[in-house]
Amino acid sequence: MSDKEAMQGQDPFAGITRAIAEGGNADTGDKAAFKSKATSKCAGDWVDVVPDDAPSPRSSHNTHGRPSQVWSYWDCAGRLIHYVCRFDKADGAKEIIPLTLWREAGRLSWRWKAAPVPRPLYGLDRLAAMPAAPVLLVEGEKAAEAGAALFPDFAVMTWSGGSKAAGKADWSPMAGRRVVILPDADAVGREAAEAVRKLALAAGAEGVAVVPLPAHLPQGWDCADVFPVEFDRLDLAAVVTDALESASAGKLELPHGYSMEPEGLFWQEAGKDGEAGRMVLLSDAFEVLGEARDAGGGDWSLIIRFHDRDGIRKTKIIKRSQVASEAGAVRSELAGDGLFIDPARGKTERFARFLMAVKHSRRLTLAERTGWIDAGRFVLPSGVIAGPDAEPVLFDGAASALHYRQKGSLGGWQNSLGQWAVGNRNLTFAIALAFVGPIMGWLGLEGGGFHFRGASSTGKTSLAWAAGSVWGGGGPLGFGASWRATGNALEGVAYGHSETLLILDELALVDPQEAGAAAYSLAAGQGKARARQDGALRKRSEWRVMILSTGEIGLADHMRAAKRAERTMTGQELRLLDMAADAGAGYGAWEALHGMASPAAFSDAIKTASAAHYGFAGPAFVRGLVGDLAHWRKEVERLAAGFVAMAKQEDDSGQIHRAALRFGAVAAAGEVAARLGVVPWPAGTAKAAALACFNQWAIGFGRKGMREDRQVLVTVRNAIQQNLARFGTVRDRLDDDEGAASARAGEARSLSSLGFVHDIQPAKTCYLFHDAGWAEILKGFDLKAAAEALTKAGYLVTGDGGRPKRKIGTGPNRNQRFFTVRAAILEYDEYEIEGIGEGIGIERGGAQSATVMKPPPGW
Repeated sequence: MSDKEAMQGQDPFAGITRAIAEGGNADTGDKAAFKSKATSKCAGDWVDVVPDDAPSPRSSHNTHGRPSQVWSYWDCAGRLIHYVCRFDKADGAKEIIPLTLWREAGRLSWRWKAAPVPRPLYGLDRLAAMPAAPVLLVEGEKAAEAGAALFPDFAVMTWSGGSKAAGKADWSPMAGRRVVILPDADAVGREAAEAVRKLALAAGAEGVAVVPLPAHLPQGWDCADVFPVEFDRLDLAAVVTDALESASAGKLELPHGYSMEPEGLFWQEAGKDGEAGRMVLLSDAFEVLGEARDAGGGDWSLIIRFHDRDGIRKTKIIKRSQVASEAGAVRSELAGDGLFIDPARGKTERFARFLMAVKHSRRLTLAERTGWIDAGRFVLPSGVIAGPDAEPVLFDGAASALHYRQKGSLGGWQNSLGQWAVGNRNLTFAIALAFVGPIMGWLGLEGGGFHFRGASSTGKTSLAWAAGSVWGGGGPLGFGASWRATGNALEGVAYGHSETLLILDELALVDPQEAGAAAYSLAAGQGKARARQDGALRKRSEWRVMILSTGEIGLADHMRAAKRAERTMTGQELRLLDMAADAGAGYGAWEALHGMASPAAFSDAIKTASAAHYGFAGPAFVRGLVGDLAHWRKEVERLAAGFVAMAKQEDDSGQIHRAALRFGAVAAAGEVAARLGVVPWPAGTAKAAALACFNQWAIGFGRKGMREDRQVLVTVRNAIQQNLARFGTVRDRLDDDEGAASARAGEARSLSSLGFVHDIQPAKTCYLFHDAGWAEILKGFDLKAAAEALTKAGYLVTGDGGRPKRKIGTGPNRNQRFFTVRAAILEYDEYEIEGIGEGIGIERGGAQSATVMKPPPGW
């Protein structure tokens, strides 16, 4: 165990206090002996690591007394090197004196003396514990401790001896590191920072930048002092972040013959016949920021930055594969963005060659979609949320087409939308839903979402605005998009909302014939397969989206409105769960108006707040997760599993369980957001809202049996009711064979028959479907599975051996097999479902109880 580990949790003065208890200042406890030694010339060897058998350090100085503060210097292995002590004088001045260990004639003793040059840095233990973190250098040990608290993502360090002693420190640990220097706010501090910058670069630092501090700061201010009102901690964080970007610039390696000057990119053209060469201008000047590739190590690109003729700074990603194959297109795009490139033949080729050959030490990751790029980095168009050791990420998607913007503040959002969610289960559910995206992968959750269905002015659009404000806003629909898009456009929108939230407003705007396919495609998380020019398949776009959709009708009703009157597959309905926007309290989507005059006023207030404060809660939620990924992942899994266990009933189908997993994700996300302090509601609020919404949805969907089975029963019942004229009678068939007048004489025989109606036994009427009629009414169903569903429900009379078709005599010596359906199916009512209203405060008439938002017992 290291010295530092052994002393963790102890009083930093413990070693010094022991000397006081022993009755003396020197290691011998003899004051006179100490004075004698102090006046003699010091001899011996400095001990760079304090051994276990070292004497206790001095507790006080003969002149200055007991130190007011003591800082321990540790090496990279966590072993004690020496102390630095601060002494406060009566006149308000201070003395900073090192206390080091020396060996002379085999004897160890502590001395008020600096270590030999080069001296170790303060914070080597932090540096070793954060091997990829940037370094923040400050002046003085007190400032270093304050800086470590302010900037936990940095390895915060300092040197001993003050501003004039920077040249006496050992700066070799800075090799390969990104270094930011935070100077004291005075001329001496700035001079020391400049000296340290040069020393760190000479030691091999990857990049070094000095933080520019505003001129109005108090003279000599540092980060351990009280922050002025006009320059708070956020202001300091901003300038440190800017400096880190400069320090992360890396090293540029230009190809032979090229030079980048303030006037532009030049090529050194060789002279002829011994004449001197000349510099040829190829383009305007630009910065090379680094080289980038995707998370899989492909799609290598060059990142450049330049100012156009209006002085606007632009950053461009140049795909090297495109430079190799379509250099003209690359030049055209850069020229269009305002970078001058000389069009002369030969110069354009030189320019393209530079883009291919230039090298840079800085590496960035390209990301074309939002969400987790790996286990620890979450990408948004505005940047990446990750730990301090993470490689920078550059968003390569269509950021301008998305609405990940910020306005207002998190506090303003919490005090309006966050507070108003309490007592409103739909609003709580919608906001909690907005936090599900980042945890979908942890739960193995497939893409999909929820559709709020309701009449105009019920508040469903306000729910979408509120949910969208978690991630952004500022668009015509806030953060949302419209269903009015082609399939390809929807893919692009999904790609830009992966693992955040995709809001699609007004389902009726999408073609009914495309609605089902769109829902499947968005939930499936894969784009269409497309071929390259050589015929090979391109890499498919992939995403994982949580959808919040709105509309006056549900997906099933919308699909039935198509010319083909398609039925919805159960898989489609399970991917986009249909929820009534009306909460049943007489206020549309709301149950509590929080002092507003009317439901309409409350809806307007939600939209106004969503337009005033947006874009903070989602990133804050992800930052909280990143702070302790392992802990929050376990917590999310525990909360979701607990919800599913609580919500399930004994006879629930697998389809109900599958939906419960999605509702459980909403509950878990909302509860974790509350624990992280992102939302202001009490613990249990999100769970209660999710459970109430789940129970209401489950009643409408049907908890018992398979949804497809019930669809078969409804389809067959409706087909009979709508087509009674298309059923003949077996008596008609016999009459036709015998040439007698039948009961159908005079009817139009152009009607295509579905089969016959027949009493297979007295008073036991059945409808007999021939094969063509059976296939017609059950188009889109698995015919064998449909027969099994009818048999299981007791409506299909099977034949011998349990066959789905039964032999029926239709004439002399003539037997045919028919799908024989009992007429009792006409009395089937899918709305007569056992348990309506149980557990969620809903009466059979639909009125909602005011107790719906109370958490169930045991929460």
